[in-house]
Amino acid sequence: MATTSKELTLEDVNLASKRIYPFIHKTPLDYSKTFSDLSGSSVYLKLENLQKTGSFKVRGALNKLLSMPKNLTAGGVITASAGNHAQGVAYAAASLGIKATVVMPKWASEAKIKATKSYGADVLLYGSYFDDAVSKAKSISQELNIPYIPAFDDDDIIAGQGTIALEILEEKPDLDVILVPIGGGGLISGIALAAKSIKDIKIIGVESDAFPAVHEILNGRRPEFGNTIADGIAVKSPSPRTIHYIEKYVDEVVLVNDNEIAKAMFLLLERAKTVVEAAGAVGIAALLSKKVDAKGKNIGVLLSGGNVDVHLLSRVIDRALLDFGRMMIISFVAPDRPGILAAALSIIAEEGANVLHVQHDREGSDVPLGFTKIKIWMEIPETHSKESLLKKLTLLYPTVKEG
Repeated sequence: MATTSKELTLEDVNLASKRIYPFIHKTPLDYSKTFSDLSGSSVYLKLENLQKTGSFKVRGALNKLLSMPKNLTAGGVITASAGNHAQGVAYAAASLGIKATVVMPKWASEAKIKATKSYGADVLLYGSYFDDAVSKAKSISQELNIPYIPAFDDDDIIAGQGTIALEILEEKPDLDVILVPIGGGGLISGIALAAKSIKDIKIIGVESDAFPAVHEILNGRRPEFGNTIADGIAVKSPSPRTIHYIEKYVDEVVLVNDNEIAKAMFLLLERAKTVVEAAGAVGIAALLSKKVDAKGKNIGVLLSGGNVDVHLLSRVIDRALLDFGRMMIISFVAPDRPGILAAALSIIAEEGANVLHVQHDREGSDVPLGFTKIKIWMEIPETHSKESLLKKLTLLYPTVKEG
């Protein structure tokens, strides 16, 4: 089993709470009828997407900087982050009058880069992965002799994140389960340690199946990595420190895929009226995809952040509408002459669908001379209209197909 040099306790989390509360929001814990009905449980959403900087990360960053002697931070601090820790450190440093530099991967969200700069931090883009940015930041830390602020591999960071559990259980002490996203493991380490020290409760971690580092380590396997929209938890190397706390306090780790995450983001936006980034929505994704045993239980779900790129959010909405059968894309090849499109639009209107976009392709290799390939994007009011619409269009255009 992995070990840590200093064993954190509930008292460390309580001390962190006293330090950071003048600087943060006590975020709401909202009962959700929608997700309760969908999951057969009582679901309470911890809205850390409404936290200052749009993420829980500011808690750990503040606790770390407030715990450090002022002479150590006089020359500034440096960190590495895919986005949310960057903003947390930038805000915390600005609040305390400390200069901050942040190294971010080159693919970091433009929105997160701009937000980090807006808090006064200097931003350096480096590497393709979070781990590349960490190596660069640590190198600069040694060169300039300024402290490196870890994203998760630090007891003060972990204790700061654990303050979320204090708030959750103060407001809803009879919870049976808390679902927590896992990237590097600092968030779930703090929450699990604090919650388990207060009561007998189940803590379940959720990772992207494209970055299953903790899940695979716990199962004695070497993780393999892919691509995910959940950039905030795309971490290859959790630390021995966080693995130690996870092994000690976390009951289970489950995996969700990007389609499940996208659906969760969409439903949170449409039904809960709250914007949640992909990494922050994995708990709802796990709940709705039945990855956890939730039936009849009181479930706390941590929505860990809301810093989503608007372009990604637009694609998530379109994907979810397609998956839920509320948007449809059709294509067909037809003679390129007046009235052909009008006939298709007439059928679409009869079925109550709303055309969003039309595209013509006369140059494709699969399009005969004198013909055009027409592609139509439309909103579908009812799922059953889809089959009826396709049937009517096929009678007019035998080549019609969905997608």
